[in-house]
Amino acid sequence: MKSKHSNNRPLKQNSNRLAAYLALGVGAGLVATPSAEAAIVTIDLTSTGFGLDGVNAGVSGGRNISNFPISGSGTLAIYSAPGYLSGISSSGNLFIASGNLTASPTKFSQNQPIGSSANWVNQGSGYFNSFFLDTSYESPDFGAGSYMGFKTAQGNYGWLEVTWAGATDTFQIYSGAYESTAGVAIFAGDTGGGTSAVPEPGQEASSLLLLALGAAGVAIQRQRAKKKQAVAVAQS
Repeated sequence: MKSKHSNNRPLKQNSNRLAAYLALGVGAGLVATPSAEAAIVTIDLTSTGFGLDGVNAGVSGGRNISNFPISGSGTLAIYSAPGYLSGISSSGNLFIASGNLTASPTKFSQNQPIGSSANWVNQGSGYFNSFFLDTSYESPDFGAGSYMGFKTAQGNYGWLEVTWAGATDTFQIYSGAYESTAGVAIFAGDTGGGTSAVPEPGQEASSLLLLALGAAGVAIQRQRAKKKQAVAVAQS
């Protein structure tokens, strides 16, 4: 049986290696990324897209939106029946980050990572992940700068910027985005504009390998340049 000390040692070595490779990459003008193809895709919530803008997402009663936000990803359910059922839920293998109670969506702050560590539920799990249900369940308010997390059937993580006011039984969805690469986490509120993918567990080794290869390539090029210079001096 390995001791705690033996378990901790590889983690420290990986951390030191990562720092070293990052230093080499920056010095050589390289950019280290967990996935070269990872990208943030914004969601059109306006009338030209899913039509979810306005108070209570512009819904009166209820509305199911299939293929949200991409084809085959599941169904987003919007409820707007004040005094009975209000909020955002999901089904068909579209999941929302939540606690283990009805009306308990997880409130994320801006730049907080959304990924595999969240608790993912939907109506198939037995939870109406709304803000309010029949006076028995009610979520705390979501003020400005609040986000909900979702996960598609394909495993894409995303966020919705929302507010919820229990006193008036109203909510709004302001914006949203998702990570184009399945299994790659996303920062709440991130709309792209640079590398922002959050490595999921197990991706660090791949990142280290890519960084190591990049650093090794730079070192080899420098050695070749020195040899060429030395030969030129000797022949002059």
